[in-house]
Amino acid sequence: MSSSTGPRRRHPPSVYWRRRAVALLVLLLLVGGIVWGVSALLGRDAGAAPPSSGEGTPEAQEQPTEAPTTPAPTPEPTTGGVAACDAGTVEARVALEPAALAVGSGTTFQVTVRNAGQGPCLLDAGPRALVATVVSGADQVWTSAQCAGDATNELLLDAGAEAPVSLAWDGRRSAEGCPADQPFAGAGTYRVGLTLGGQPVGGEPVVFTIG
Repeated sequence: MSSSTGPRRRHPPSVYWRRRAVALLVLLLLVGGIVWGVSALLGRDAGAAPPSSGEGTPEAQEQPTEAPTTPAPTPEPTTGGVAACDAGTVEARVALEPAALAVGSGTTFQVTVRNAGQGPCLLDAGPRALVATVVSGADQVWTSAQCAGDATNELLLDAGAEAPVSLAWDGRRSAEGCPADQPFAGAGTYRVGLTLGGQPVGGEPVVFTIG
């Protein structure tokens, strides 16, 4: 019994090559589509995820503004860690012997300074800082500041300690720059008082006479 079907027809080789090329192209398209889809999905998820910290954002890159600081107060002049004496804690008294002077004669005011503060301090007792002033009524006759130059006399005083200071007066009137041709103070009653840094110290002025 013979078969009714004849031998299978063979296609030319070019047909098989075309089919293989089409299959390979379809496979590449499928793989490329899958890769693109996964990449798009990952990119969308990454863009939607909130940042875990503020790094990289304009707000995070802004530096915090520092609060303005108040300048520190200027410390008082010190030497070896000891503060300058305050006029409010310095006591001074003047002694004048004799209390009556002759016209044309000078004298030296003997001053005793005392640190009435609670701790040691440095006192400039030079004639420009610790100033003696002689007046007659409302007339300023002489002041040690006008003839002091740059002289200083620094004293280190413990709490409660005293020190002697001498302020010389030649008996003449004084003027700014200390001219040498000033006249002598005439006969009359005078008072000598003390200031430290422009503040009165030593209580009431001491009265003396010239005659």
